Amino acid sequence: MKLKINYFAAGLAIFAMAIQNLFADNGTTTIAKWKDNKKGAFTLRFDDSMMSHKDHTVPNLVKRGLAGSFFLNPATNRYGYGIDVWESLAGRAGLEVCPHTMNHTGAADLAEADYEISQAFNYIWTLNPPDKSKLYPFDRGGATTWPDGYMEAVQSKYPFVNYRSEAVSYNGADSKTDLINFAKKAMNDDAWHIILTHGTGPNLEWLGFEVSNFEALLDFLVTVKDGLWISTAGDTYKYIMERKSATVGIIEENQNLLRLELKSDTDPLLFDYPLTLISEVPASWNYCHVRQGDLQHIYPVNSGRVMYEAVPGRGEIVLRSSVMDTSVPGKVTVNDGSAVDIDESPFVHQVSANWSAADDGESGIARYWYRIGTTPGGSEVVDWIDNGLERTVTTTRTKFSLVRGEKYFVTVKVVNGAGLESESVSDGFIVNTIPGHISFLENFDAGYLSQWNEKFARTGSTSNLLYTSVKAARDGKYGLQVHLAANNRNTPRIIKQEVAEAKDIFTRLYFKLDKDFKMPAEGSLQILELKDAGGEFVAGVYLGYREGIGFHVYALYLDDTGYRASLPGIS
Repeated sequence: MKLKINYFAAGLAIFAMAIQNLFADNGTTTIAKWKDNKKGAFTLRFDDSMMSHKDHTVPNLVKRGLAGSFFLNPATNRYGYGIDVWESLAGRAGLEVCPHTMNHTGAADLAEADYEISQAFNYIWTLNPPDKSKLYPFDRGGATTWPDGYMEAVQSKYPFVNYRSEAVSYNGADSKTDLINFAKKAMNDDAWHIILTHGTGPNLEWLGFEVSNFEALLDFLVTVKDGLWISTAGDTYKYIMERKSATVGIIEENQNLLRLELKSDTDPLLFDYPLTLISEVPASWNYCHVRQGDLQHIYPVNSGRVMYEAVPGRGEIVLRSSVMDTSVPGKVTVNDGSAVDIDESPFVHQVSANWSAADDGESGIARYWYRIGTTPGGSEVVDWIDNGLERTVTTTRTKFSLVRGEKYFVTVKVVNGAGLESESVSDGFIVNTIPGHISFLENFDAGYLSQWNEKFARTGSTSNLLYTSVKAARDGKYGLQVHLAANNRNTPRIIKQEVAEAKDIFTRLYFKLDKDFKMPAEGSLQILELKDAGGEFVAGVYLGYREGIGFHVYALYLDDTGYRASLPGIS
């Protein structure tokens, strides 16, 4: 009898909830605890730009459709090894990249701390859409020493948060069962759980889980990702902080539309992640068109409720009855260059493009993406990069090494609020065969050219050699100009001392030639030299010139036999 009474009580409770929903006022809105009203959140965090991240971690996440957070050290050779992943693939695969200092070596004083943190942030900012918040999870790295007060000194300039205070971190064993149970507990407790590891896979570097245990965890997450939010550290932290103080107010309500206001105490310039809202709407609605500012989307309505996304502090939210958008957004006109369409560019390290506004009267424009290739619509240079709602881009990603005389095309993909896409391609541009100018531009060695000692960079200097200077890297001076006097055999080379091996150096070097520049009689100039502790040659970069072809760049390094061998050149 007792069992029957419990069933009866449960039935009454369900009936009461149904009656309550039936008579709920239109516009009544709840804020889901987690994205898409899931139970709990789970974050996979990976530190130190490991080579195994490129070889094992990222491929295993991508093929399973899982998100993850990667804390990067952009000045390390490990970052260079995975540069295509960090600067292209990560963004379109939903993987988060976070600053983890430039070198993971700590800092001796506040100036060095500022450099290590600020440059890491600058790198990460360039890898994300231009309209994305500059607030990121940050960690200084384990086993490093920092000066007192460094956090307070730099936090106001480079916004970062102690996100781990909101999460439960894994402290269990390297065990398949324990790892999976930790994910299950996130759902059971309706909480945020984080697992931190470093290398992964059969060739993991250090501080990682045994490969079968790690992959078993990933396989389990695939089975529960419809109910557990597999999230990144930054997105989850933003969601939590926005939700804590969020409120929804009704501005207007009738059978045709609802106008709502979503507020939160968080700064809308930093906290830009959308919250999941669930609103009561008229029972006659089958689909709901949701607009907030420039953002629009169409969502299905189920039993008089619509679940959708909105960002606190981004203006009022307007909900209307709608039908599903089945038409692709209009195409755009893509111009090569930053303004009017160009046919030629002087830059081998930079691509600019702009495009007209796309038109979609039903669900609006949600996103623009671009990619660059040597064929119309191709991605031979770089694959899809998220550009937010911005309609112009100038990108200098590290991997760019355009070939003079080659033609390049920019493709723009437009995505509307129903997820439908259209693509448009520029008519292409050619990189000038013979450039008309030269000067050194930022960055080198993942820093700025303020890293070079100014006294060797002045016009008319008795020396054209530019040496590294640790102190100058903190001075905030930008740019160099080097002049060669007539018949001057000195070369304007930059020298980096005490290099152990060429493979240990992450080098990013830009330069351009003055319009009156003439090559010395020798026919080549050394523009970069790496030396070991004894002052001996390790590697170098050279500028050459050939009649009918123009200027070209080539590199030499000291091979295992002691001879200077060449790397592939860039004409």
